[in-house]
Amino acid sequence: MKFLEGGLEQVNGFTFSALECGIRYGGRLDYCMIASDGPCNAAGVFTTNSVSAAPVKLCRARVGGSVRAILINATNANACTGDQGMRTVEALTADIAARLGVQPESVLMASTGIIGRQLPLEKMMASHEALVAGLARGNGRLIPRAIMTTDTVPKEACVSFTASSGEYRIAGTAKGAGMIAPNMATLLCFVITDAPVRKKNLETAFGRSVARTLNAITIDGDTSTNDSAVILSPQAGTPLKGKQDLNNFEEALRALLQRLAEMIIDDGEGTTKRVRITVKNAKSEADASRIARAVSQSLLVKTAFFGNDPNWGRIAAAAGYSGAAVDERKLRVLFDDMPLMANGTPVEFDREGLVNIMKKNIFEVIVDIGLGNSGWSMLTTDISTDYVKINAEYST
Repeated sequence: MKFLEGGLEQVNGFTFSALECGIRYGGRLDYCMIASDGPCNAAGVFTTNSVSAAPVKLCRARVGGSVRAILINATNANACTGDQGMRTVEALTADIAARLGVQPESVLMASTGIIGRQLPLEKMMASHEALVAGLARGNGRLIPRAIMTTDTVPKEACVSFTASSGEYRIAGTAKGAGMIAPNMATLLCFVITDAPVRKKNLETAFGRSVARTLNAITIDGDTSTNDSAVILSPQAGTPLKGKQDLNNFEEALRALLQRLAEMIIDDGEGTTKRVRITVKNAKSEADASRIARAVSQSLLVKTAFFGNDPNWGRIAAAAGYSGAAVDERKLRVLFDDMPLMANGTPVEFDREGLVNIMKKNIFEVIVDIGLGNSGWSMLTTDISTDYVKINAEYST
């Protein structure tokens, strides 16, 4: 497995288009499409928020069938828009399907942006002729730019891997900088591959990979109404078979999603640090995940990161209230390789050296529970004054 230059345009069998529709603002790409040359198997992971957007509801209903295209808009989430919001996504996808000559149910849709406003249906419909006419493989580089909201940089990656039937590629793009706390973040991710993978195998590999990557990051503890991650794999060709081929596919997929997850964390709204919270020796994987998430989402922990404040007690406290099994007498906390707490009590440490660790853009916090053999890790960030300013003014 190796990373390649570029992104979506590196994968055979897909074309792309993006344009300035003026959905909420003028002068920016905000409407785009990924189209496949033939029917695709699809797998998706979507927000667990009980308040979910119309495009999420549509995708949940359609992702089980053959998929030919994904329609995507930025700047408007089409969430909390009632029956009209659903009628809008059905109308938009039906029109695109007719222009592509495919079934309406084979077109998915995803949206991101402000909640509670109707999409400008007529304006978007009027752009469809140009959107379809613009489909080209070389336009893959436009998709990461067209799906941005508060992102400051486009996010894309591509990997290749080898199977017994040859070399294949997987590419993906994602957006997200705030409202990120996936139970599945506002996070959108679209992955395509030229490797034919049976639907069941695709769902299994994608679900496991998302759990350890996109679902293991947090910026601000907010789970969006629109989180969607979708992968497309061509139905044509001989599907990957055999344990080694499928393992190679999943390894490459997970590496791709991990790279995208890191890009999201590094572009967090107003953030200055990427911190990996690694939980070791928990009683169960579920406990390890609870502890990692509690520490990662603690505002007290995250503000201490921003201030380079070596307040490790906040980490111990978060582990203790996580709901997981924790025995204070066995708990250890380390920053990188520097122990700060052992067996529930503080240990002598180099305070200046610890501050220097915390001044780095990237470092690790290790929480050793000492009760079992299970582990989990999450990527988190600090929380800064800039984060507050960005989100205090978002809707205005």
